[in-house]
Amino acid sequence: MKEYSLAEIFCEGNDRVGYGHIRRSLVLAKQLEKDGVDVRITGLSEEARRLLPKYIISKRKAQVRIFDTPSDVDDMISKSRANGHITVALDCFGEIAPDVNIAVYPHFEVRGTCASYVGFEYILIREEISLLHRSPISEEAKQVLVFLGGGDLLNQGHETARILSQQGLEVTLVQGPLAMNKNEGDGYRVLVNPTELPQLLASSDWAVTNGGGSLFEAMCVGKATVVLPQTDAEEKIACYAEARGAILGIGLDCLRKYNQDELGIVAKETVNLVDGRGAERISAIVRGLLL
Repeated sequence: MKEYSLAEIFCEGNDRVGYGHIRRSLVLAKQLEKDGVDVRITGLSEEARRLLPKYIISKRKAQVRIFDTPSDVDDMISKSRANGHITVALDCFGEIAPDVNIAVYPHFEVRGTCASYVGFEYILIREEISLLHRSPISEEAKQVLVFLGGGDLLNQGHETARILSQQGLEVTLVQGPLAMNKNEGDGYRVLVNPTELPQLLASSDWAVTNGGGSLFEAMCVGKATVVLPQTDAEEKIACYAEARGAILGIGLDCLRKYNQDELGIVAKETVNLVDGRGAERISAIVRGLLL
């Protein structure tokens, strides 16, 4: 690897696309730094820049540019390549292929001019989640965590928590930094962007998530989930997981009491799909480009 090699990550996050791309970009940045690569993160919008921690801005040219955004980055890839950067994209399905394309799920053809990688093994999970010990399901299976991503794009968090609490379940609703409705709950607990989310997840019996980063974190910890997809892409991912017996179901109609045995069967399948080592794998790919 070149001395003082620099990778720059471009990512997006706002009330339309949620917080997931920022969160996973930060996970990748941390892993790259751990593996000896200097990292610069650039938000693609003013809102994304406000959500990102302050990184020391280096004027050095980045050998590798990494794009993590649902927006069209064809122009950025073209310009980066013309300026001598190696381009890497996460879940990129544009007209112009990056040098390396890494996708969790093939919503469309995954094209890279040099290489492409596809699969749940490239899911980026933060260490606070991947290092958690998997806790057993309680006999009553009453503790439910509802967390629909950083944005709760369809504003379903409170409705979900009410439905479950009315069935006698003990519900905690976590609202992320971009959630629209941060009101107090009626019969359930509401926490806004809590630092102890990993511990809350570990101590729950099961969870309700979106079909993105929150689902992946729950699966990594071995939690059975009901999935409320917030986008068409999340719907496809949820269907993929459901076909493999790794979630309880999809949609509000699946919100009901589950017993210990039902939850246990699904929980065993979750960790077969998400092992928490995606950051290590992607870091190795990026470092290979810097040799």
